[in-house]
Amino acid sequence: MYRNLMNDLVQWQEQPNRRLLLIKGAKGVGKTWCVNDFAKAFFPRTIHIEFDKDAILRELFLTPNSAEFIDEQLKVLSDIDLQADDTSDVLLVFDEVQVEEDLFAGVLQYARQRTHLAIIMVASWMGLLPAENLVTSEILVKQLYPMTFEEFLIANKAQELCRMIEHEKVNGLASDLRPIILEYLKSFYLTGGMPEVVQDFIRRHDWNRVDMIQHRILQELREDIIRYAPKQYVKKILQVWDSVPVQITKENKKFMYGVIDPKARAREYIPAVEWLVQAGYVRKVRKVTQGYSPLEQYIDKKSFELYYLDHGLLRNTVGIEAKEAESGHVFEMLNGILSEQFVLAELTLNANVRELYFWTSEATARIDFIFEDDGEVIPVDVQTTIRTKAQNLKVFHQKYGNRMAIRISLESLGFHKGRLNVPLYGLWNF
Repeated sequence: MYRNLMNDLVQWQEQPNRRLLLIKGAKGVGKTWCVNDFAKAFFPRTIHIEFDKDAILRELFLTPNSAEFIDEQLKVLSDIDLQADDTSDVLLVFDEVQVEEDLFAGVLQYARQRTHLAIIMVASWMGLLPAENLVTSEILVKQLYPMTFEEFLIANKAQELCRMIEHEKVNGLASDLRPIILEYLKSFYLTGGMPEVVQDFIRRHDWNRVDMIQHRILQELREDIIRYAPKQYVKKILQVWDSVPVQITKENKKFMYGVIDPKARAREYIPAVEWLVQAGYVRKVRKVTQGYSPLEQYIDKKSFELYYLDHGLLRNTVGIEAKEAESGHVFEMLNGILSEQFVLAELTLNANVRELYFWTSEATARIDFIFEDDGEVIPVDVQTTIRTKAQNLKVFHQKYGNRMAIRISLESLGFHKGRLNVPLYGLWNF
């Protein structure tokens, strides 16, 4: 299946003095698949090392060994001579470099002595790896998330619909296309963006299998927590992970430690929350107390919301079967939380959005997401149904006088009096 990351990989491959490439992402988002697909197209010979499966190879890079010695060991493994005159057709992939604390540094040390080789590191981790902040000039970092709606359409061979959505602001959108696009979007709400789920759905269109695969992925994520998280925090990490669906489906979405345990203290669970964020299992959205620029000066460090890795996994974990949801109002499901989760995922990949926050008034108004673009503070209100009481954007405007606001809904693309309406299906394109 096509992923937008492929464009980045091709650009990297074409650079004459390419840096060491590091691809990060949560487990199961398709990092290894994407790299392997890229390798098949551009590198006739590939050495793929999976550190999570081979303790001997881990040790090779965890102990002080010369580059020549490592070359010899890799030749035994792959029958590829890395000291030969021409290695331009060889790609080295070091997968799961996060499984040991010093693996990243070990591979980096080897790569520094083999700058003529094309080397990609892959990590099931979203945060900084040990010592990564010290070598930012030496590496190129790319992050991979679950599939976007655009990628879902392309996987379904609906590229023409993508083109129509791209040109909606110029040509409008034919009325007969909206139901077709919304049907695709409805399916994407149920499958989510985990590539394995999407691929199986496209092949079989079996909602029972969608639920089954999602459930297995959730179990594998849980097993990885037990296997890789710091032992002293495993129990609390699992408690936080299990509480996230409850936290974001309650009326006040602010993460509350008391939901985990009435006696819980924040300092006991902060490391658990941060591990889940760094691993990519959850997405953290912090609160700002004011709507002025720069927003980072008004961060409330004690208030945040946690969203799931993927909206399809969220639906599964709260116990809503895909077959049951297919016939219902999927866009309003869980009081619109699936839509907020979807919007968060799409906005995260928008080049104009650096970081997302949320805001609440002293009364009942709530802005789902806020971001800053060239010094302009832009509130984003997610409305899967037209709200007549909240008037969140109006309250925010009266308080801060923002010149631009975004409403995300099922309505068509439009702009009126400083308010841009972006349809859910076109988020990736605005």
